Amino acid sequence: MTIEVMVGNKAAATAAKLSRVQVAVAFPVTPQTTIVEYLNEFITKGEMDCEFINVEGELSAQVVVQAASRVGARTFCCTSGPGCLYMHHPMHDTSSLRLPVVMAVVHRGNKGMQPDHTDLMSHIMTGWIQWYVENNQEVLDSIIMAYRVAEDMRVRIPIAVGYDGYILSYTAEPVDVPEQEEVDDFLPPYKPMPSLMPEDFDPKSPMWWRVPWEEHHKIIVNAKEVIKEVNEEFGKRFGRSYGNGLVEEYRCEDAEAVIVAMGTIASTARDAIDNLRAEGKPVGLVKLKCLVPFPYEDFQRIGSEVRAIGMIDRNVCLGVGGVGHTFIRNAIYDLEERPKVLGFHAGLAGKEVKVSDIERMAEKVLKAARGESVSPLVEWV
Repeated sequence: MTIEVMVGNKAAATAAKLSRVQVAVAFPVTPQTTIVEYLNEFITKGEMDCEFINVEGELSAQVVVQAASRVGARTFCCTSGPGCLYMHHPMHDTSSLRLPVVMAVVHRGNKGMQPDHTDLMSHIMTGWIQWYVENNQEVLDSIIMAYRVAEDMRVRIPIAVGYDGYILSYTAEPVDVPEQEEVDDFLPPYKPMPSLMPEDFDPKSPMWWRVPWEEHHKIIVNAKEVIKEVNEEFGKRFGRSYGNGLVEEYRCEDAEAVIVAMGTIASTARDAIDNLRAEGKPVGLVKLKCLVPFPYEDFQRIGSEVRAIGMIDRNVCLGVGGVGHTFIRNAIYDLEERPKVLGFHAGLAGKEVKVSDIERMAEKVLKAARGESVSPLVEWV
């Protein structure tokens, strides 16, 4: 392995190279653009045997990776913000056709150039697996793992790996880059399936080529076990893993309350938790990595162990609320003794979230855990 200081976009491109991607497709859009530049640099230097296709827009990018995946190529694409929204329609087909495409989404919010998670979260109902990562090392590792999960015959579902634009895309961090031979041993060559359709399908029925809704749902739900397996194997081979692949717990063993965070806010939250622990305050951190499929079982277990949960959402489903907050409340609803669930909207449109902000949120959640009255239950930070 080699340690290299690299920005998040180079980590994504390097992961695609190490994964031996055969067809990469993209339309450059800020802050994703330099992924395209790094890929072209690798190809020009002969470091990557890949066909790069620069299309006229993101909708076309998604259609092209569909075609390439169907004829047997390992494919990669990348996007951000409005570009991510533009490819919404064909993303449904990519998942319905069970094509194991991997896509890097460099977060850029829907109300400006700065990052939040509303771009990728707008695609929750497209049938893609969604991961949200914390740092540049996790960008590289997760894209490699994503191919292993997506191409597993029990899954065959596309995966989007999201990371915060600017904060990671253009910020350099030390990244442990594995040797090509090590990745080859972990990630076997792509084996396409000529057809995923049942032998008794009726070609006269509408949309016969797409996997039925119920089956599609069950496949994604069952993918949780494959994600856990791949995360564990990656840890054994490379010395790094990310919780159980779905959530990662930090200082939760004796916690009365936990804060839940996603992406780079989780890094800031670690410092906040350390500060609070030094003051004797029993608060832990749960990093939510996998949003789809949602780790209901993990949150049911966590909900039975603590008295309050505070979800920091770098998103908002307008008229509904925070996506993570809503999902967690749903997960714990049937517990006999439910913990309090507080919500915090923070970091939208790139607003800075400080250690002191998270300390204050965590102290509020701890008060709720101890039966004190807190208001409001959902707060804009």
